[in-house]
This record gives sequence, structure tokens and C-alpha cells, in this order.
Amino acid sequence: MGFASFLSSLLESGRVRVSGQHELPQDELHAGDQVLKAFEEQYRLEMPGEPPPLDLRAARWAAVMFFRACQFAVYRDVPAQVVEAELSASCPARTSPGVCYSVDLVFRLLPDLARFARSAAENDPLVAHLKRLAREWPLSSVGTPEVDGTNIDGFVNDPCLLALYVDRIIAARDVSRLSDPRVRDGVKRAIGLHTELSPLASLVVRSQGSGKKSRQLFLDS
Repeated sequence: MGFASFLSSLLESGRVRVSGQHELPQDELHAGDQVLKAFEEQYRLEMPGEPPPLDLRAARWAAVMFFRACQFAVYRDVPAQVVEAELSASCPARTSPGVCYSVDLVFRLLPDLARFARSAAENDPLVAHLKRLAREWPLSSVGTPEVDGTNIDGFVNDPCLLALYVDRIIAARDVSRLSDPRVRDGVKRAIGLHTELSPLASLVVRSQGSGKKSRQLFLDS
């Protein structure tokens, strides 16, 4: 399956097939760009507000990283140094709401890939890289376990992306993300008086205001 076909299948159904590692020529990358742009035009219509403009460089970077990570999740005999070289590439654009949104087009599927990788081999180098990516791109990694030290400054001031983040936290019951008061405020506003929508999140939000820790509440609930 070529890169563009991989992206089409991933974005349409979440199911993909991958071949062994190979270089991605420019024509494949450009074809992938077209898939990303076409998908984003429709995806933004589903957002809770007006999302920032697409940053195609960031979207392509995330797509290539995810493509490689899927290859490494299937082909476990790839040397650790190859995994390190491929998955250590930094995003070519500085963190901003537009970059976070663009990366999220593909990285929103990162939690599923992380679960798949961990089920196959907990100590695989790939797992460590996916955990790092989950920490660096918190908008996309809600629901991924054992992700500490996330920083949401890159998108928290964008109303659309903050609303998206809050919706994901409530849906995933990811109370680990409620340590930031800006997120707690967003959850409070989203839930309002309807605590039945997410009893756990409501409990944590109220109790954190009185100084209790989300970890304790989660374990006791």
C-alpha cells in the first residue's frame, strides 16, 4: 500500500495495511498532501467552532511519522537504530494552534496505535517513541495511559481546539488531563448542571477545587 493509499484508508476507516520500509519519493508525498487537504476540508466542518488554517508541512510530518510507526508496529524485526532515526524527526513548524490542529488530523489516532504497539511488546523502542509523541501532542493523545508532563499552551487559547480537547477528555474519562485549571474550567462549562453526562469528570472537577488529587479520586470511584 502506497503512502497516499495508506492515508486514504486511515482517514476513511482507520484500517490500514502497510508494506516494509521504503523511501517516500516526492510524488508519493505530494499525493499524500492532496489526501490530507481533501480530508481537512470536510473534517473542519465537524469541529466545535472555527479551527485554525491547515499547516500542510505539519500535517505531512505527522502523516509520515504515523506511517513509519505503523510499519514498525507490524515489522518488529526493524533494528532499533532505524526506529530511532525515523521517529526522532522534529515537526518542521513551531507549535501553534494551526500546527496542533494540522498534526491532529492523523495523530488523533495515536492512542489506538499506542495500544496496539503495547499489546505486542511493552518494551519495544516503538512504544517509548509513541509515548513521547503522545506527551508532545496532548490534543491528539487523550486517553493514552501513562502520559505525564503534557503542555497545552500551544492550543489552549484557541476556543475551537480547547472545546475539542475537553470533549475528548469527557468522552475518554481521562481524568489525568484535569490537572490544568484551564481544562477543569472547560470541563465545568461543557458539563454544566448535567453531571450525568460524565459523573467521574464532574466529581474530579469539584474535588480538585477543594485540593484533592485526581489520581486518588479515580482509584476510589
